[in-house]
This record gives sequence, C-alpha cells and structure tokens, in this order.
Amino acid sequence: MVDVVLIAPPIQEFYLTKKRTIPYGLACIATQLERAGFSATIIDALAVDKSKVIEYPQSFDHLVPHYGRTDISMFSLFHHYRHFGYSFEHIGNLVRREKPFLVGISALFTPYWEQAIDTAKAVRKFWPNAFIVLGGHHVTQFPKSCLENKEIDFLIQGEGEAPMVQLAQLIKNQPVHTMPKADELKKISGIGFRHDTGITLNPPAWAETPHGLDQNALNKINWHFYQRNKKSAITVVASRGCPFLCSYCAVSGSSNHAGFRMRPVEDVVDEIKLQAKCKQVGFIDFEDENLTLKKAWILELLAGIQEIFKGQDIELRAMNGLFPPSLDMEILTAMKAAGFKTLNLSVGSFSATQLKRFKRPDVRDAHDRVLLMAKALDMNCVSYLLGAAPGQTAAITLNDLLVLAAKRTIVGLSIYYPAPGSADYALCEKQRLLPENFTLMRSTVFPVTDTTSRPEAVTLLRLARILNFLKFCVNQNGVLPDALSAGEILDIENRCHGKMDRYKASILLIRMFLTDAIPRGMDHEGRIYHHPHSIDLCQKFIQGFCPLPAGV
Repeated sequence: MVDVVLIAPPIQEFYLTKKRTIPYGLACIATQLERAGFSATIIDALAVDKSKVIEYPQSFDHLVPHYGRTDISMFSLFHHYRHFGYSFEHIGNLVRREKPFLVGISALFTPYWEQAIDTAKAVRKFWPNAFIVLGGHHVTQFPKSCLENKEIDFLIQGEGEAPMVQLAQLIKNQPVHTMPKADELKKISGIGFRHDTGITLNPPAWAETPHGLDQNALNKINWHFYQRNKKSAITVVASRGCPFLCSYCAVSGSSNHAGFRMRPVEDVVDEIKLQAKCKQVGFIDFEDENLTLKKAWILELLAGIQEIFKGQDIELRAMNGLFPPSLDMEILTAMKAAGFKTLNLSVGSFSATQLKRFKRPDVRDAHDRVLLMAKALDMNCVSYLLGAAPGQTAAITLNDLLVLAAKRTIVGLSIYYPAPGSADYALCEKQRLLPENFTLMRSTVFPVTDTTSRPEAVTLLRLARILNFLKFCVNQNGVLPDALSAGEILDIENRCHGKMDRYKASILLIRMFLTDAIPRGMDHEGRIYHHPHSIDLCQKFIQGFCPLPAGV
C-alpha cells in the first residue's frame, strides 16, 4: 500500500519523443510528499515500448489527404495515429494494487486532456476509495471546465509541490467518500474544488525557489526505459519561467505563468551527481526556457557538470532552445567541454515584421554569430522557426526556410498552435481562430488558418523536411542530386518499384521534386504518388534555394 499515487497518463498522437516524456514534475512532487512523511509512487504510463494504432478522431478528417498513405521517404510527415502507453484499464489495476488515499494525475498539454480524464475515469472505476486531484498547465488554464468532470475531486493550479503536500495532510484521515470541510480546503494554495454553494478556485501556486529531486524521487522514475545507446537519458529543469514577452509562449512574461526563477547551481549539480552515482548517464536534456541567460550561473553549472563526468562520453542538449544573444565564445567553449555537441537555437523568424508581431527580441545577427562560433568549435546547430501563426503569411515562412538553406544549420520548423495562457491564444479567441475542440490544439493538425492556409502550412512543413534532406545530401556527397527530364519522370511514375531502400527511394523522389516542384511519397510496395501541396510555394522554394557548399 502507498499513500499517494502520481500518474503520467498515456497520450494519443502521431509520434512520441520519449526522452522528453520523463515525469520530472511528478518526481518533484513526490520529493516533497515523502519529505512530509507520505509514501508516494509514480505510474508513468508512457514508460513502455508499446503503442497501438487507432482511428483518427473525426475532427482530423482534413488530415487524411496529407497523412493517409504511408511514405517511406526520409522527409515524410506522419501517417498512423497511435495510443502511446498503457491502457486505461491497466492503469486502473495498478492503482487498485497500491490502494492509495490520494491519486494525482497530470494534465500538462491541452491536446492530451481527454487521456487525462480517461485516466481519472479508470482510477475511479478500479479504486473508488481514493480522492482524485488533477494538476498541470491545462488545469491552470481551464479550471472550471476541468471541474465539470465528476471524476475529479480537486484540482491544483500552478506548481504542485506545496499544494499536494497540504492536500495530503488535510485528507489523510478523511473518511472514504467524505469531502473535507470547504473552509479547510480553501486554505490550500492553488486548490480548486466543488462545494454546495458553487466552485472555489484559489489563485495558482508558484514556488518561490524551485527545487529539484532527491534520491528517493529519482528511484521512482523508470530510468531503464529512458535510455539512449544503452546509457540513461535524464531530464533536468534548472530554472522555471521566462522573462521575455513572446506572444506565442504560455510561460513567457506576457502569459499568466510565474516569473523567471533559477535554482542555485549547487542544487542542480547535486541532483546530477545523484543521477551519476546510480546509473551510467549518457544524455542530459535541460528542459529550461533560458538555460544560458545568466553567464556566471551557466559557466558555474557547466564547470560542475564537467567535473562530474570527467573522461566520460556524455551528450548535453537544451531542446527547448537557447537564446542566441546569451551565447558567446566563452560559454560555447564551456558547453562543448561539458558535453554539448548540438546547439538548439531559438529564432522564431528572420522577418523583422514577424518578430515584432511575436513580441520577440531580434536575435538574427546573434544567431548568425553563433553559427560561426559553432563552426569554429565543430558543433552542430538546429535553428527553430515558427510558421502559420496568426498574421504570418506563407511567404514569410518560406523566406525563413530559404534564409536557413544557405546557413550551417538544420531547420526546426514548428507549425503554430494556440498555447493556452499565451497572448496569442487570447488573440485567436478574440478573432475566432481557435479550433473547435482541445484535441485539435497541436502542431501536427495545422489548427489555425489565418493568413497561412492549411495546404500552405502542410507544404511548408514538408519543404522544411525536404530542405534538411537536401542539406544532408550536400554534406554526404558534396553536391545536390541531379534533376530528371520530364520523360524520365513519366516512366518512373508509371511503374511499381517494389520494396526499395529508404535512402535510395528518397534520392529518387528528391530528383523528381527538383525537376517539377511536386513533392511525392512512396509506399512500402514502391508505388509513387503525389502529396497535396501548394505548387506556388514549391516552385518558389526551388527557384530561391541556394544551398551552403559542402564543408563550409
């Protein structure tokens, strides 16, 4: 038996990046619960190499022309929609086995909200003796609609460490199925609950000084699942929040999130030391919004990490992106020495007009300086762009792709989705641009159609992947693949090629694309077909494409 069970629910999506699903936030909550004298465990429903192909939701019908056929090419988009992780019934059985008095379920991302509620329903069915509390970003943004679900007894807005301890202390001796007195619940920071006279929603709770994980909490994460090249892949959150005002971001200074807070370097280093003592760490992802914003702090952190892993082969990444103006040669040199091989650079756009619309600092010159420094240090780069946002035209995003075509970096294009709590979410709501339901609020479904149409958005995402493949070809072979003649294309399209090597198939398809600007796919049987696309964008892409020479 255990006092509190914390659950990271399964998700339904076209893909899963498992090294970014480590339940770090739940482990932080478990740390505080156990320090307060409660036993706690984590059910990580995603920590399993298991997925099931499921039907597209009805609201995804518009994706069938784009994702409906398999495409073996190295620049394909998506195809199967999947349920990743445990079944809801299995989660319910796991909870019943633990017999907790309190179950906490995370609802971090709005498009996966339904999986969080289905998890709560399974818990209620299999172990009705527990109180159920829901927390996470979605809950913080939509508390009233969350409480419309009778499976939910309480919710916590904001950060959950302190409120979960307060809630557990209040209800630990509470009779089953008997709610505590409303006056007592109202004393809990961030709490939300129903009562006879309506609903109480306390303001979100934010930790003044965030803390990380202790050994007990670390032991609750299934690190065996989160491996990369037979070594453990771990997540660290060294800071929370963001001081910038970017309109599209839900944790920026323009949102209703807490302010920017950095953990003491010693605290972060001690946490990483704990990890290194009990496992062979090969990969660390810092899930910070601004890891390098304060120079003295990041240099001290990097020095500490270098000391821990001296002589070991380890890779560090900051996959949420780095702020280019915060990087200089001293910091980059220290980053490489500590284990950074790739720099994920946040740009947004190369359009001054679009950057102003995003309320984002102009990082273009700093970005280019970082590319030059990274080349000198033999470090790779990925440059992140945002496309299809409200007021952003397809031409702006196409130009962004062409700018990066001639630079020593890989393109990371994200299609805009309205992040609840961001300034742009409010704008979309005002302009009636929001999709019809929460499930559609994700990049993979191209949810907002404003000045970029949906066919244009799909084309831009496909062009970004084609661009990265072309860069790969130049790096591998020194030159671009040759275009074909119209006659050759007709002959190639009229025959089935049978099972074909993925790389060879990709080269063939790219040669055809360079000839007539039509993006194509190939299925597993070797049949070639056309992808729906904007011919105007594809033609302008080929006309404007100017690749960086190999070795530059």
